[in-house]
Amino acid sequence: MYHVLLVDDEYMIVKGLKRLIDWEQEGFIIIDTARNAKEAIAAMTEKTIHLIVTDITMPDIDGLTFIKTAQKNFSSFEFIILSGYQEFNFLKSGHQLGMINYLLKPVNKDELLASVRKVKKQLDYRNQQAKKNECYLKTLLSQWIKGETDLTNEEEFKQILKINETNQWTVLLLEIPKELQSLVFGWLVEQSFIQVDSKTINNKLFISLIFRGNEFQLSQWINQQSFILGTEDRWLFSIGETTTNWKDIPKSYCKAEQILQYHKFYQPTKKNILSTDFEMNFNLSQEIINFNKILMLNDEKTIQKTLQNIFNKMQKIGAYPDDVRHIVFTLFMDIYRHLSYLGEQDYHKILDAINQSSSIDELYILLLETIQQVSKEKLTYVYSENIQKAIHIIHEEYKKDITLKSIAKQLHLNVMYLGQLFKKETKRSFSQYLNQYRMKKARQLLLYSNNTMNEIAFKIGYNNSTYFFHKFKKMNHLTPKEFREKYLYNNRILDHKINKNNKQ
Repeated sequence: MYHVLLVDDEYMIVKGLKRLIDWEQEGFIIIDTARNAKEAIAAMTEKTIHLIVTDITMPDIDGLTFIKTAQKNFSSFEFIILSGYQEFNFLKSGHQLGMINYLLKPVNKDELLASVRKVKKQLDYRNQQAKKNECYLKTLLSQWIKGETDLTNEEEFKQILKINETNQWTVLLLEIPKELQSLVFGWLVEQSFIQVDSKTINNKLFISLIFRGNEFQLSQWINQQSFILGTEDRWLFSIGETTTNWKDIPKSYCKAEQILQYHKFYQPTKKNILSTDFEMNFNLSQEIINFNKILMLNDEKTIQKTLQNIFNKMQKIGAYPDDVRHIVFTLFMDIYRHLSYLGEQDYHKILDAINQSSSIDELYILLLETIQQVSKEKLTYVYSENIQKAIHIIHEEYKKDITLKSIAKQLHLNVMYLGQLFKKETKRSFSQYLNQYRMKKARQLLLYSNNTMNEIAFKIGYNNSTYFFHKFKKMNHLTPKEFREKYLYNNRILDHKINKNNKQ
């Protein structure tokens, strides 16, 4: 659908234009309306406009002046002029600007329809031509090397890459401060690069380039030219693997992107020119088993030392960032399973932090602080004898249909008194504590057993599986099935990699 902007200071005219023809049937949608040129310019700033239907006489700025301003500041569009009277000078000026038609008010339906159909033909033709221009080819190239589209028309890519038999290809990713944009773009025009795309994120400019040559030649060239970019702490190059087959250029891009993510995740050196120098294989199975055993000792210093050893090894071998996150999730689940002093809110907060982490240091500090928090809360949570007994009963009998009343009866206490005391000391009601403990057990069963969802519901004390599903999703923001698929799948991938490396 093409976007239409109606501009007229008379409300009834705009309303009539909307209803005069079936815009959608003709391939258009009225995306916005404006009462004057100022409002119209504001609308065009926010939205892409293909057709403007504007009154010629409006307050402050007339229709033709508005069109001239819009043509200078926005991408090409078609326009139709409306007027209450026929004026030769307006007609002449309008045609000079490329006007489709000049319609007199009240607007005739057939004339408007004919004008709109003429616009449609011109817009369709322009779109067909756009597919052949450089912008289209660059977009296609960008999508192709990023794996977002298939290689459907080889001739188009050969046209961009200027293929010959002796070519070598290496992808280069450049990261620089945004203020160097004009300097760098001017510089790149003079170089023998194929610019793929560029984007700005957080005042950093990221440029993707294809170099005709190999990694060594590219590194030499960068060392010779890097003075243009200023001090070394302001720029970063990531070099992909060289390929002699142009169809493998996406693999070179993938490697360059991977190396850049490695650098950001590990920040291993102060180098500005990055290339493949990471060890992809890893074996942490024994360390994870040892960490699980150490947790049983419940000694904070030993736990912290073991954790540090695991992170040191991951740093040294350069495991994939996603694999590191999966390992950290496994370690966190072990902490959560063995040390039961974390509340549901803390659990979800830590899980989100793991998923959103951008460096290995963030993950290490996160687990270290979690252990310290658990140890601190362990010392703080000194419950009265009656509450200790109540919690013990919950942990032992959560699979049964227990209630506050049944526990109060076992402890020979008034049910209202026990409820008030329980909430005062644990900061949670009895039902909240029981449901959270059951959810914790449910998560463990989802990850460490083959039980079905219904079996898990009954194992943790819910007679109604539908109620269990509802509770689980409310507390975990995922259904039980989604939780198992998301985290168990990642753990299986990790186990596969560990087992594969053990055999090597």
